[in-house]
Amino acid sequence: MAATPPDPEEIYAPETHSSALDPRRSLVVGNRGVGKSFWSSVLADNATRQHVAPFYPRLKLENLQVVLGFHEGAGQVDGAAPSPALLRDLLEKGYDPEDVWRAVLLRSLRFSNGERLSEGLSETTDSIKNDIENFESELREADRRIAESNGIFLLLFDALDRLGRDWDAIRKLTVGLLRMALDVRAFRSIKLKIFMRSDQANDDTLFRFADASKLRAEKVYLVWRRRDLYGLLFQKLWGNSQSCSAFCGLLNRPRLRQFPVELKNDEDKQASVFYDIAGEFMGADRRRGRTYSWVHDHLADAFGETSPRSFLIALQRASMHDPQPSSAAIDYLGIRYGVQEASDVRLSELKEDYLWIVDAINALEGLEVPCTPNVFVERWKERNTIQKMKSINSLGPVELEDETLHPERTLLASLKNIGVIEFRAEDRINMPDIFRVAAKIKRRGGVRPPSPIGRR
Repeated sequence: MAATPPDPEEIYAPETHSSALDPRRSLVVGNRGVGKSFWSSVLADNATRQHVAPFYPRLKLENLQVVLGFHEGAGQVDGAAPSPALLRDLLEKGYDPEDVWRAVLLRSLRFSNGERLSEGLSETTDSIKNDIENFESELREADRRIAESNGIFLLLFDALDRLGRDWDAIRKLTVGLLRMALDVRAFRSIKLKIFMRSDQANDDTLFRFADASKLRAEKVYLVWRRRDLYGLLFQKLWGNSQSCSAFCGLLNRPRLRQFPVELKNDEDKQASVFYDIAGEFMGADRRRGRTYSWVHDHLADAFGETSPRSFLIALQRASMHDPQPSSAAIDYLGIRYGVQEASDVRLSELKEDYLWIVDAINALEGLEVPCTPNVFVERWKERNTIQKMKSINSLGPVELEDETLHPERTLLASLKNIGVIEFRAEDRINMPDIFRVAAKIKRRGGVRPPSPIGRR
C-alpha cells in the first residue's frame, strides 16, 4: 500500500522510471504489478524518498514535500486523504467532486505545513464553495512560500479504483480529480501526481472536458524493460548475503560497496552474466532461442511488458526445479518450469484488481489461439459469462458500463486494455503465454511473443 514504505535496501531504481517519478508529470499509467503503489509509498515516505533521490538527480526528489491525497487504506492512517466511505457520503449529499478534491488539496497543504486539521472535509469544502477567492489566495500564498524554499509540494493519488463501490461514483470522482490536476498545472510549486490503471486510462469518459487532452497527451507509462528486470535480479543476488559470494565470483571481482553500473544498463554484459547462471540456449543449440531474451519474452503480456514479480518468481522456481543442473545454477528445463509457475502467479495478481477476469478466463479453457474473435465471443455466450460477471459483488470491466455496446465484444476490449489478449490482425487474436498457460488455453503453431514495448 502507498502508506507503507518498503525497506530502503530493497528498492531498485531503474533509470527508465525517471519520468514516472517526475513531480511535473501528473498522470502515470501502469498495469497491475508494475509498481504504482510501490513508487507512491517511496515518494510519500521521507526516508525512502531521500534514499532514491541520488538515483534521479534531475528530479531533486530531496526537495519534495509529499502528502497522500488518496490511497488504499485511506482513512485508516493519519493524514489528509479521505476514506472511500467519506467520499461516498459527500457524493450522496450532492457535493461536487472537484470541490471535494480542492478541499483535500487545501487540507493537505495545511497538514504539510504542520497545521492541525481541526475541521472536517465537508466543512472545508463548504468554506471553499462559499469563498473561492479566499481559497485561491491561500493556494497562491502556499505556492509562493514553497517556491521561496526551493521546494515542491506533491499531492499523490493511488488506487483510484478504490474511490467508490461502482464505476459511476469512481468516474465522477476521477473526473473531478483530473480537472483539478489540470488547474494546478498553473502553479509553480504545487503539483499533483495520479497513478492510474491502464483500463481506466483508456476510459474516454474520463477525459471529456476542456483541455483534458493535455493531461492525456503528457501521460507517462510505468514499465519495466528487459534491462530493468535483469538489473533488479542482479542487485538482489549482489545484495543477498547467501548469494553474494557466488555471484561476485561470476563477475570475477570482490563485492563492491556500490552495485556495478554495467549490470544495470548494459544488456550485453547482463546477457553474458546470465549465460553463466543459466546457460546460453533454451535447448541444445541456438534454434530454441537464448535464455536471456526467452525468459522476458515468454513472461510478457500483450503490451510486451513483464512484471518484476513474475520475472523473479519464474527464476526462483527455476532454481528449485529437479533435477538440478550440474554445470549451472539453473537450466532451460528449470526456466520453462519457472515460467509455467509464474503464469499462475500473474493470473492471480490480476484477479486481485479484476475479479471479473476469473469468469472471463475460465470460460475459455481448452480453446486454441490464435483464433478469430468470434471463438471467444461464442464461448462466452455459451457459458453465460457476462451474466456471471454481473452477479458478483465486485466491479466489472469499466468498458461494460456502456450498455449500448455488444457485451461479449466489449469484453474483448476489456482484456485487450489490460494486456491479456492482443489483436494480431483484424480477425485474429492471441493470448500471451503468461496468461495462456494458467488459463489452460492451447497454442496453435508457433506464435511469436509480442515485441517489447508494444503499447496501446
